[in-house]
Amino acid sequence: MGGTVKEAHLGLSARMLRALGIGVVRLVQRPLLLGPKPELDKPAIFACRHVGLMDPLVLMTLYSKQMIHPLAAQDYFEKNAFTRWFYPAAQCIPIDRKNHSPKWLEDSAAALAKGDSIIIYPEGHRNKEGLGLLPFHTGAVRLAALTGAQIIPVYNCFWKFPGRYRLAIGEPYTLPPFEGDEPSREWCRQHADDMRRRVAALGNLAE
Repeated sequence: MGGTVKEAHLGLSARMLRALGIGVVRLVQRPLLLGPKPELDKPAIFACRHVGLMDPLVLMTLYSKQMIHPLAAQDYFEKNAFTRWFYPAAQCIPIDRKNHSPKWLEDSAAALAKGDSIIIYPEGHRNKEGLGLLPFHTGAVRLAALTGAQIIPVYNCFWKFPGRYRLAIGEPYTLPPFEGDEPSREWCRQHADDMRRRVAALGNLAE
């Protein structure tokens, strides 16, 4: 993996959108990080609990010097002309949840190879009630296995205004080698369950 890509590589509209988003997060959400903040000195896959629309922007604010691409459902991109501009400008990578296209995997792997990082939500959709953790899908594990990227677990707490947005970030870790050309379903399931345990453990710190 290459080194991290700096914000200066963004285009003008993307830089302005990013600066606006970071300003809003710092003013409104006022993130409170419980525990240490791991250094991001090489590309990573942030595996996050997903409880609100601001989750990716809070994490991007904490790592504002790095290029980070949140994954977002493709149907969000296609809603209207604004969303077709907004999500690409926000550096999001579309994931087709309906047709299960592997293109998100290819796009994410290419971003990691450039030195960028990825935000992925293994629960698959928002946990709107903010209760516990939903079962984890295996996509984040497959991406990490095929790229060798480190995984950083993140636990985001359910947030309501005017409270502060609380979260905890775990230590980076890497997956062990797998046998064959591709990881098996069983191997991916085992490590997705382990990833879920790592994220859940951070809840003791954040809640």
